[in-house]
Amino acid sequence: MSQIVRSFRPVVDMEKCNKCTLCQIYCPEGTVLVVNKAETVFDYRFCKGCGVCATECPTEAIEMEREA
Repeated sequence: MSQIVRSFRPVVDMEKCNKCTLCQIYCPEGTVLVVNKAETVFDYRFCKGCGVCATECPTEAIEMEREA
């Protein structure tokens, strides 16, 4: 299995998130998961850090942070 190399990763601010699931709909890799209709999490094993989720978020709840 190859390892994903990315420069940035998405981080969600749940206080800003309105749970619209647009991030999940637009994610080209399917790495956004909505848990119990209450929490948005990312499967970083497969996330490529493209930023589509952050771009499509209407409340700007997702920020792309530099990978450590």
